[in-house]
Amino acid sequence: MRLRSLTLVAAGAAVLLPATYAAADPDPTAPAVGEGTVRAADLLAKVRDCVPVSKGRYRTDEGTRARIPVCGAPGVVFWKADMDIDCDGRPGDLCNGRNDPHFSAATAFRQTDGRYLSAETLPYVVVPAPSDVWDHRDQGIGGGSVVAVIYRD
Repeated sequence: MRLRSLTLVAAGAAVLLPATYAAADPDPTAPAVGEGTVRAADLLAKVRDCVPVSKGRYRTDEGTRARIPVCGAPGVVFWKADMDIDCDGRPGDLCNGRNDPHFSAATAFRQTDGRYLSAETLPYVVVPAPSDVWDHRDQGIGGGSVVAVIYRD
């Protein structure tokens, strides 16, 4: 059984948005991403202060102290932590029980064809399962939500 941990987040911030976030003052020289342009600086400004939305804290790794709250701001949730790679989902050449002793072939969400997600071909972010500490659904986070992982600003 896995411990409560944040498994795919960054040493800056992982920002989850239930809907597309549009920067208030987009940089015209920045490359477009999705429906709008969003710079890391814009997101970091939005998540500067932590107002906890979780009832407890999470640990980064087994054996470490739980010290990471899930924070909220209007329209977003975020946390600041380390970054681990989660290779769960549909087995492949790299992601499988031979290469990952904690491998799970299942993911919480499935593709439109019914198959589990493949970490080898589809980048996705893992959030904690709903619990008494935090339930992502309370903030409108679910499959297909927009995410930004910021590393070193």
